[in-house]
Amino acid sequence: MLFGLPPGRQLRAAGGLALAAAGLLVAGAFVNSRAVQQVAAPTEQVPQIDAAARDREQAAAWVARQVSGIIGCDAPVCALLAEQRVAPSRLLPLRGQEEVLNADVVVVTPALLDFFGAGLEPVTAPEPLATVGDIRIVQVTPQGVGTFAKALERDKRERREAGRELLANPRLAATPAATRQLAGGEVDARILVSLAALAASHRLYVRQFGDGGGDPRKVPYRTVEISSVDGAEPTEASVSGIVRFLEAQESRFHPIEAKIARPVDAVSTILRIRYAAPSPTGSLSS
Repeated sequence: MLFGLPPGRQLRAAGGLALAAAGLLVAGAFVNSRAVQQVAAPTEQVPQIDAAARDREQAAAWVARQVSGIIGCDAPVCALLAEQRVAPSRLLPLRGQEEVLNADVVVVTPALLDFFGAGLEPVTAPEPLATVGDIRIVQVTPQGVGTFAKALERDKRERREAGRELLANPRLAATPAATRQLAGGEVDARILVSLAALAASHRLYVRQFGDGGGDPRKVPYRTVEISSVDGAEPTEASVSGIVRFLEAQESRFHPIEAKIARPVDAVSTILRIRYAAPSPTGSLSS
């Protein structure tokens, strides 16, 4: 049974949240008003500071909502993630390059990039899971970028084959855009497995896929929106069995969201199923 696949690797042990404190030391016994004006931050820098803080908040919100596993971060982002109720055991404040390999995902802020320089490139995927302003959320690749790229290409071929097999199933239909994404191998393997299992008992119409990175060929879509179940608009009552089935799955086949929603661009309610980032490779062959 497809849902009997072994669970993903367990979270690696990581240190708890440690917040760094910053202080400002002003030396000198006498400071006149002109000197104060000289050391004060120019007013035009304030919008830049506000924008950077906003980017950190938005990136932290995305990570808290979308990411599973251990998160590598600098002190300000770790603090924001703690405020978002991410468990301290999942937060890894980064102080050295060797610690990066203990994370599953790293939130690369400009400050963290300055600290590591090019040191992150050999151990992180080149395509970000998401980008917020100057912040990139990237997957850690302990096996090395080259090995990861080969695994990703193999996974894409398997996703393409599985997607085309799904499209041949008379119990599943999709919009033209979703059809192209399925045929192109752009959909997360966990979604493909779930759709195959659900189509064994239900007639489904897929409205769209979402939550991919900048390049869906490298970061597959992790969300599916189903606009029709057994020929009718999904409701809480009609999909309750589907939701229970999905929530009963273990490990990587357990979605982080499975519920009724009404997107602003939809004419009716939809069933949204979302899986966590990053997408695992090898789900269709293991």
